Order: sequence, then C-alpha cells, then structure tokens
Amino acid sequence: MTLATVETWLDLGLPERLPHAITDKADSLPAKVAFLTGRLAPVTASRLAELLFVTNSYCSNLIEGQLCEPFALQKSQKASNRERTLAQDPAVRHMAVQRLFERVLRRKRHDFSLLFSPGLITALHRRLFNSTDENSRLLPSGRVLIPGQLRSGPDDEVIVGTHAPPRATSVMWILEHLQKVYVGTEDPRRRLVAALAYHHRLAWLHPFLDGNGRVARMVTHLQLNEIGLQTHLWSLSRGLAHRRDEYYRVLAMADRLREGGCAGRGQMSQKHFFAFIEFMLDVCHGQVDYMTEALNRDRLRERLIRSFRTNENLLAAGIRQESAPAVLALLLQGALPRSEFKTFTGLTSRPAINELSRLVKAGIVVSPTPKSRTVEPGLPSWFAQDIFPGLHLRF
Repeated sequence: MTLATVETWLDLGLPERLPHAITDKADSLPAKVAFLTGRLAPVTASRLAELLFVTNSYCSNLIEGQLCEPFALQKSQKASNRERTLAQDPAVRHMAVQRLFERVLRRKRHDFSLLFSPGLITALHRRLFNSTDENSRLLPSGRVLIPGQLRSGPDDEVIVGTHAPPRATSVMWILEHLQKVYVGTEDPRRRLVAALAYHHRLAWLHPFLDGNGRVARMVTHLQLNEIGLQTHLWSLSRGLAHRRDEYYRVLAMADRLREGGCAGRGQMSQKHFFAFIEFMLDVCHGQVDYMTEALNRDRLRERLIRSFRTNENLLAAGIRQESAPAVLALLLQGALPRSEFKTFTGLTSRPAINELSRLVKAGIVVSPTPKSRTVEPGLPSWFAQDIFPGLHLRF
C-alpha cells in the first residue's frame, strides 16, 4: 500500500468523544438486558436460545432475500441426514456455524481482540460456504465464490450498488488495522459502540466477493454476546430484517465522504457514521424491549389462552384449553414435577395423563426421559410464533 492510501483510511476507528445520544443509549442497554435475563428461568432461557438460533438464521437470510420456513429450520436441527441438509440449505448452515463459534468462543472468554481478527472473519465465511456445491456459489459475474478467500487480487475489484469498496490489495491490511483500532479499550460502553461501528466498517470494506452481510451480522452477534449482552435471548438480525430498507440506507450513508471541514477527520463522514451507530443501538434496544414485552406475564397469559382456543395445530392434536395455565406455569418456572403440572391443568388423573402425553407429542412440553419426574417447556416454532407475535416476520 502507498502512504497516501494508508492515510486515506487512517481514521476508521472511533473518535475519543462520542455524541451523548450514543453514550446514553450504550449506557442503558446492559440494564435492559439484565432485566430481560432476570425474567427467565434457566431452562426457559435455554429453550428460548434454541428458538433464536432459528430466528437469527431466518432473519439474516431474509435480509439477503432468501426465504426459509422457521419450522423446517427447527426440524433440521435434529435431522438424521445432517450433512446433506447442511450442504443444501444456507439457513441450516448458518445455525450450525453460529452454534460452533459460540461454543469455541466460550472457551476463549475475555479475548476481545479475537472477535475482530481477520482469522475469525475468514473462518466464519469459510464455515458458512464450505459445504456448498459449486453451482450455489456461482456469482453473477460468472466467477465461483471460494469460501474464506478475501478479495486480494486485481480480478477482485467490485462495485456494490453505488459503493466502490477499497481496493482488493488493501483488504487484509485494513482488516488488521481495524482490529488494532477497535480493541484498545476495557470500557464496556465503548466496546459496545465499537462492535456496532465495526459492523459498518466490515460492510464498507466488503472483504469477500459475496456473503459479507451474513458474516458481518454474525460477527456483531458474537461480539455483543462477548461483552455480556446475552444475544441468545434476543435477535439483532430480527431487528435489522424488520428495518431492512433503513438498515441498507444508513449503511450506505455511512459510506459517504466527509462533508466539510467540521465533519470529522479522514475522508469518511463522521456524521453519518454516528447516525449508523445510533441506528444500531436503537435496533438493539427495540429487540430487547420486544422480547421483554413478549415475556410479560399478563400478556403471555392472554396470548396462551387465545392460542389454546384458536391454534389449528393445538386443536387438531386434541389439546384442551384448560392446559394453558399449566403451560404458562411451566414457561415461568422452567420445570415442574409431572404431578404438579397435571394439577395445573385442573383435570382428573387419567385425562391429565392423556393431556400431558398430547402436549409432549406436540413439543410444547418436553420430558427429558419417558419416565422423568419433571417436565420442561418446549418452544416449537409454530407455537412460538403464536405466543410471540411477529417473531418471524415476512416481507
């Protein structure tokens, strides 16, 4: 790289002083997440996390214009022909990759710099695409996407809409530079802002010929989880899918060049960069608020009662309306003795046993073993969509 090229992008990091609108929202988000976490019994939190693997994949792929069925995705997590399923369905691979990297990163806690490393970025991309056949990686240009391969040569120059990303020969240097400028703080508030800012910088850089959006969203998910924001209990990708047009617009605006001498250092617009970060914070707040509201006890009871009266799957399975209070108690407490669950249904012994069997078969109640003395809540996607309105939105 020439000195001029280096100087052009020297100010890709965060300014020392941030607008109050950003710092205030960054300050208040962890408390909201803590409140949400406190509403959930551990077992229910675990079931919700499993459901949100589906939500994250569904919504991230929906942003890219790829529609999949959430219930089919949930079933695929237990599919016996898993390798074939992974190769055929990008949404299923997305879930598998998220699960893998969350597990790996749990063993490397407190290494915040790892989450900004070029190695992590390329490994995510490789895992997302390395099970696919060549036809599915065929690009409009006629080239074939190579999983994990950064843009690096003269044939790798691209135009994305009206945006011309940095030259391919500078991609690795800029990734290494971004890692240096975004990990130099222990302040949780600035780490949160850094993760959201990095989301733009990664999208702006466009390090791969394709797949950059999915990689950027998964990286941000992992980064927010690392700083304690419990992203297994709410979905950033859901919020971005819900505001997809605005998401694309603020990303594009933050690509713009600096407007006037007071709009920041370097060539890129600081004003629009801050607007993007604030937008991302608003999305985070909105999704934590959504899940907190969805788990409000009174409203959850209302939705459960309605679902048990009207849901076609429940009616077809012969499940009784009287079971709604028992399922509510199970969701709130996370686990119940079988005998206590049956008592909550208000049914006598034999009908209660039969009802529990129907609920287990439907997946709404989970029995760890056939003779387990306790039962746990289940959240099949078709049922979750009924009791958590708009969880899996459609365009």
